[in-house]
Amino acid sequence: MLLFIESIRTGTGMSHVAWAVENGIDTAYITDQPLEAAKARHCGEVVEELERRGRVFQVPSTMTADVPSELVDRIREAGGPTGVVCLLDRSVEFAAVLAERLGVPYPSPDAVRTIRDKRSARRFYSEVGVPNLRWCAPESAEQLVEFSEQLDVPVVLKNSRGAGSFNVTLVRTAEEAVTAFAKLSADVPFFGGGLLAEEYVRGPLYSLETLITGGRCHHLGVTDRQIGPNPDFCEVSYSFPVQVPTSVGDRMRRTVETCVTALDIEQGMLHTEFAVMGDDDIVIIEINIRPPGAGIPLMMNDCLESPLPKILAASALGTELPSLKQNGRASTTMTVYPPVRGKLSALHGVEEAVRAPFVAQVLPGAQIGEEVFPPIDYRGALCQIRTVADSANLSYNAAVAAARDIWAEVE
Repeated sequence: MLLFIESIRTGTGMSHVAWAVENGIDTAYITDQPLEAAKARHCGEVVEELERRGRVFQVPSTMTADVPSELVDRIREAGGPTGVVCLLDRSVEFAAVLAERLGVPYPSPDAVRTIRDKRSARRFYSEVGVPNLRWCAPESAEQLVEFSEQLDVPVVLKNSRGAGSFNVTLVRTAEEAVTAFAKLSADVPFFGGGLLAEEYVRGPLYSLETLITGGRCHHLGVTDRQIGPNPDFCEVSYSFPVQVPTSVGDRMRRTVETCVTALDIEQGMLHTEFAVMGDDDIVIIEINIRPPGAGIPLMMNDCLESPLPKILAASALGTELPSLKQNGRASTTMTVYPPVRGKLSALHGVEEAVRAPFVAQVLPGAQIGEEVFPPIDYRGALCQIRTVADSANLSYNAAVAAARDIWAEVE
């Protein structure tokens, strides 16, 4: 049984589930959310089929390491090969514990806990000797001000267990430090983490997408990303695959492989983000012990010879891997945000965007009546536009052109 734990809001997770069902794999979906949430997403209609098959398992919470014994028993009773796939940050520890109790390959709970909290991850990067940032875990606004003054550069303040650019902000002055510390401290209990301050780096951001099978790293490609305006760090577009200088790519791969060895990961997928500081200079931003989020999985489907869910399923179930090669295409996902905050009353231009050159899909975002806002984090978006072309430059510019057709009325 191939177990999918939760799914991300864009619906790319449900597209993985749908692929597995359509290709005859005994598939189950595990969630702590109302099923209506998954059904409303892209490919969410597969949930009804899983319900008919008795393959939807609802649990009290996937945000903890508390895996119900009855869930383990039901999966064991089904028999056959078992694999685990989890795309959601908040649920990776649950996935790791479940896999451990089932005795199936997956990153260990200790590996997940080390990386899931960005403070322990920073300590780990220093211990294994990969390119790291200067950082601190401020307990007060005064400590944050002192850290910033010591570095003499702006710092980035974030929740140590956050994701999706949520509660990540640039701090440039002592006054901003006091304000940001107070604001983010109030939201910490939701994630159960603390605050992390890191030196601000200005280099462009990339991620390396890596499949691990039998302890071996298979690097599937590099994704770039564009970030919205300061002081926030909202990721507004991605392109895959992109080229980086050979020396930069080599350092990315060596960094990931060093971490995989140290964490003793035999199977899984990593989405590792880097800032590129020069021709041969990189620094690790973070490792995510999961496949990439947002629209990147759909982009990888566009640009690999094998669909990403086929690759994930083969790795998780221990069957022969399909081709991992790129097919020569390039894809971009651009998230469209409104210029002002308000409740969405009307959205225009979607049909025109769908018909624009090189557009493969326009994924819906906010519904009428929901609050939308400029790029702050993953929330508040109007839609996502995905394009496919013969080069990353062409796919990116096609997405920019299509996005110009989208405009919203807010109240």
